[in-house]
Amino acid sequence: MLETVFGNKTAQLIFLRLFREDEISAGQLAKDFGKSITGFQNQLEKFENAGLLVSRKIGQVRLFSFNPQSSYVEPLKNLIKIEYEKLGPKGIEFIYSSRMRPRKRGKEILEKKNV
Repeated sequence: MLETVFGNKTAQLIFLRLFREDEISAGQLAKDFGKSITGFQNQLEKFENAGLLVSRKIGQVRLFSFNPQSSYVEPLKNLIKIEYEKLGPKGIEFIYSSRMRPRKRGKEILEKKNV
């Protein structure tokens, strides 16, 4: 349903991934779904311009998360929750990939910030 509401599959994938994760990047989404980074970047920026998402940079990576100050985010999350509950095990496995490789030894673990 999210694909129909927002007009494309990329938007659906972004919102379903954000529903369970605090932050996402266009590069990680492109890698996980085997699609072009450009489509994800454009869609994320569109949602940021609309005030649904906010971003922050860590090095060269731009991380996006829901905008806690937007009055539209909670109703949107409720809609996403309905879609998430309809996914089933195969859909959940497709949307939420697991970590592909172990963390590099000695790499600093960044604390998640509540924006």
